[in-house]
Amino acid sequence: MASTELGARLKKFRQTQQLTQTALANQLHVSRQTISSWETGRNQPDIATITQLATLYAVPVDELLQDTAAVPVAKPVAHPGPNLLVVLFGVLLVERITQISTFPGFYWIDFLILLLIGLMINLGIGRRHPNVWTNRVHWIGLTVFAVLSLVSGSINAFNMGFGLMTTCQFSGLVVVIALVRKYWKESHNILGNHQ
Repeated sequence: MASTELGARLKKFRQTQQLTQTALANQLHVSRQTISSWETGRNQPDIATITQLATLYAVPVDELLQDTAAVPVAKPVAHPGPNLLVVLFGVLLVERITQISTFPGFYWIDFLILLLIGLMINLGIGRRHPNVWTNRVHWIGLTVFAVLSLVSGSINAFNMGFGLMTTCQFSGLVVVIALVRKYWKESHNILGNHQ
């Protein structure tokens, strides 16, 4: 038996987006009758369709499935917060402006700042269009940033001077701590799900 709560929620989100049943059916490549059967509770969409609907409505899957026991909940894509990127961007920008260094040292800091801007753009895309790839790109980009920052700071690449060298080391260390926390949480979540 399908959930009428899920149907009511699907109808509410469709109406919030000012979509007709026909327009939504066209976007999902199903019939209008299928949409109607979901909304009245006679039937329910599969998890892949629920994920599509969540993406279309720009809401987490959990919000669509709230209190719905009839449909198995897929683990939503975890999106990292922008706070770390904003803080690192601010630190690098302030150091870029206030420190004395060589031109290659400044170019290196500019490259790290551009890498952070790229990660912020990717994060914005991931929030509007949630998928696994934007999440992976984010974490891979942070890993690359951490390695480049630590290595360049440790070897004092481009004779960047003490201030920029220390900033690179500090930024890389902060990202390493964030990555370790993320992988630690994930490993405990996986272990918890298997027990």
